[in-house]
Formats: sequence, structure tokens, C-alpha cells
Amino acid sequence: MKRLLSLFFVATILTGCSLLKVSVSSGDPLPKRDAEIRLLTRGFYYDLSAEVSRTADSIVDAASALPVRLAAMRWKIRVTRAAVSAAMQSIPEVALADMWILCRRMDDCFSAAPDSVLFGSQSGLARSTAARLEERIDALAREALTGERYGWMKEFVHCFVREHPVTEQGVESVNTTLAWIEFLRAKGFEPEFATGSIAEVLADVNDRVSGQTQQLANAVGWSKEMLEMEWAEDGLRAEVGARLDSLERDLNRMVLVAEHLPEISDRMMTGLNSEVAQLVDTMNSLVDNAFLDFGRQRQALQTYVSQEREALVGQLRRSVEELVASVLDAVPGLVGKIVFYVVLALVVLIGGPFALGFWLGGVRQRLKMKE
Repeated sequence: MKRLLSLFFVATILTGCSLLKVSVSSGDPLPKRDAEIRLLTRGFYYDLSAEVSRTADSIVDAASALPVRLAAMRWKIRVTRAAVSAAMQSIPEVALADMWILCRRMDDCFSAAPDSVLFGSQSGLARSTAARLEERIDALAREALTGERYGWMKEFVHCFVREHPVTEQGVESVNTTLAWIEFLRAKGFEPEFATGSIAEVLADVNDRVSGQTQQLANAVGWSKEMLEMEWAEDGLRAEVGARLDSLERDLNRMVLVAEHLPEISDRMMTGLNSEVAQLVDTMNSLVDNAFLDFGRQRQALQTYVSQEREALVGQLRRSVEELVASVLDAVPGLVGKIVFYVVLALVVLIGGPFALGFWLGGVRQRLKMKE
């Protein structure tokens, strides 16, 4: 009860003082340069995903060999997945550097690899796309960064790509936060990274969740297309149709012969039984193999979806932790302001009347002494 009365008294004092205003800090916004880098990098990610998807679709439409078409689909899935992981990082400069490294690796890999390893006669489309994207990210970095900062990042990208060559898994993005910080410190510059205001943090979280969700949906759809390609290549329908056509021709011949020679009809029935048994065995084996392969593909797809879901949940958890840390960092400042204004109010309300009374007493004493 005493605590409630005390709180009520303090609130009344604070409300009555017109000079005291209480406001909740929403955090310092991102510097203008960092906000511009984040906007340009994420805009480039969407352009990269669209251009890679169009190029891969063109290769799929133009190529007739199944391995080439599947390779184009895998390239589209891997590059867009690596791009969304790079572009949606919270530190704008690191996101830009990772996107630049991804494009540089892809360009170097496609320039050095022969057509037989890439996409056959359609490899030129992929090479021109990779070169064009590398030129665009270079121009974007030159526009977003200052002259000295641009030179540092270009040197960093060149050294990082040289020291970390492309693996057998292809062009994948890696997190370069620690490497970039160490590179800046080696240049004599201590980096400062801000999380931004609460509104900017929430917008960042929304962009990450939206980008990862869209990428996951695209990857599932493209994986389904790859399964359909493999199913069509198996030739199950063509073989069954050929067997049925052969059976129909045998039946027609059997009817014609049976009308004239019963002995031949008996032999044809025997051959028909053998043909039907062979057809049934072929259909059974093909269906069993098809469903076995479908089960393996479904398991692989389920594993991929689970991994993507765990990565998405992990990123969301880290973003929420950053938001909570930002809010908690703002609380001490708010409490300090409240304590300061409370002390100031007490000094004014208590010290003021005391000083006034002391002064009036002095005046009264001097008047008595004059009398």
C-alpha cells in the first residue's frame, strides 16, 4: 500500500510539473550511408534472383539433355539461396561484400569451367549473366561507398576470393563479418555497427522473413519441376504404350487366323499368354522402380525443407534477441532521466519554499532592527 501511495505521489508531482516531459527512446536510426547500402544491396538481390531464374529457364527450354536441364535448375536454386543469405544480413557493408564475393566467385567459376562441366552449348548464357552481374555489383559498390571505402572493399573481395576458392558444391555464400572487421582494423579503422531504431529493426526482420519464405517457396517449386523432368525421362508411359500396341496387333492377327485355322489359334493363345505375362512383369518392375525413386526424392526434399525451416527460425530468433538488446540498452538512459527530473522537482518544491522563507525572515529581521 505504501509503495502504491509513493508511486501515485511521484506521478502526481511529475504530471504537475509542466517542464518535465517523459518519452520512450526508440533507438538511434541507421546512418544515411548504411541505410542506402542496405537498400541498394537488397534491391540488387531481387534483380540477381530474377536474372538468374530467367537465364536458367532459357537453358532448360533450349537444352534437350536431361543432365543439362537439371544442372540449370540446381544452379538457380543454389545461387538464389546463397544470395538471400548474403543480402539479408543485418550489417549493410557485410551484406554488400558477401553479394560481391558471390558474384565474383560465380563469374570466375563459369569463366574457367569448360562447356561440358557447365551447361553444354548453352553455357554462354550463364557466363554472360555472371559477368553482367559482377559488373553491376562493382558499379553498385562504387556508388554506395566513398572512394577510400570502395577501394578497401574491392581489395577485401579480391583477397577473400583468392584465399577461399570455390568448392565442389558450387558458388555458395559465406559469412564474412569477422573477416571484414579484421580487415578494417588492419587498415587502422575501428568499425562501428549500429542496429538502427526499433522501426528499422522490425523492417529488417520483416525483409528477412519475407525473403527467406519466398526463397523456400521457389526452391520447393523448382525441386518439383526437377522431379517431373526425371519422371518424364524414365519413359514409363512410352514403354507401356508400346507394349499395349504390340498386344493389340497380336490380338488382331489372332482373330484373323482363328477364323480360318483353329490350330494356329491355339498357338497364338499361348504366345499371347507369354506376351501378357511379360507385359505385367515389365509394368510391375517399372512402377516399383519409379516409386522407389520418388521415395528417395521425397526424403531429400523433406530434409531440405527442414534445414531451411531451422535456418529461418534461427535467424528470426537472433533478430528478436537484437531487438530486445536494443530496447534494454535504451532503458538505463530513460531511468536516469526520470531520476534526474524527480530530484530536480524535489529541489524546486522543497528547496524553493525554504529559500523563500529564509529570505522573508531575513527581511523581517532587518525591519525590526531598523525600528
